[in-house]
Amino acid sequence: MTERRRSLFILLLVAGLLAASFAIIATKSTRLGLDLKGGVQLVYQAKPTAQQPTVTQESLARALDIMRQRVDAFGVAEPEIQELGNN
Repeated sequence: MTERRRSLFILLLVAGLLAASFAIIATKSTRLGLDLKGGVQLVYQAKPTAQQPTVTQESLARALDIMRQRVDAFGVAEPEIQELGNN
């Protein structure tokens, strides 16, 4: 194979790959990940149990600390864990 034919073959291969890439990009829809969708939001509500008949600020603070430790263990970047209201 001559140098010219090899160069032409490589050029056609690259052009074909580019055309295939553009065709796939044009036909497939983009799926956004959690970081682009806005993440995940969970809302928990504290309820009394048989062991603790009332929900206190101390128990809420302890629950928030436990959640923060568990989320930090996964290495989640900038989690926002906060108390809303009194329960």
